[in-house]
Amino acid sequence: MSAHLIDITLPATPAAASVARQALGVCVGAGELADDGRLALSEAVANAVEHTVSDRLRLVISHDEETGSLMCAVRDGHADLAPADRTRTGCGDEEGGRGLGIIAALSRSWGFSTFGHGKWLWFCLGAAPA
Repeated sequence: MSAHLIDITLPATPAAASVARQALGVCVGAGELADDGRLALSEAVANAVEHTVSDRLRLVISHDEETGSLMCAVRDGHADLAPADRTRTGCGDEEGGRGLGIIAALSRSWGFSTFGHGKWLWFCLGAAPA
């Protein structure tokens, strides 16, 4: 079988990023895709932890070894969207604010969607599925 799926719930704490990186490593293994995935996923989870009032996050990771595609999604229980500037410039001296830019730079596609009492932030890396 060449497809791997992880679907877990994490506490919305700073430690969630570490657990998410470990889960991605189990799903993807090593290499450039895993390295890029861990960085983007760390940013997505940190963003969710910082901007949600939820006490839990849902994490879904899907990796297809055959195509080399990786999809990650993080869900929180807060549907409000903070204003997002996808093209921030001059933020090098700031402590934060680069997460979505990092995700955009590494991903072949990414986005977010709201539903009911929550929102998903998702991104895809690697080759597009056939």
